[in-house]
Amino acid sequence: MKFLIYIAVFGIMFWALVEQTKSQPNIYIQIVAVLVFFFLMMYLMNKTPSNSDKNNNQRDNEHEN
Repeated sequence: MKFLIYIAVFGIMFWALVEQTKSQPNIYIQIVAVLVFFFLMMYLMNKTPSNSDKNNNQRDNEHEN
């Protein structure tokens, strides 16, 4: 599933870049592409565990012992 999201993100950004090369780029397509890109990247980054959480858990465990 994550692989398909990566493909969608790169496809949308490629589409937005191609749209910019036109003589009259459609601003709505570019806005939608950037918004979708940000939301998909937010979704992907939420799936990635944070290093700071691991460090906080290790510190908490050291204080308990």
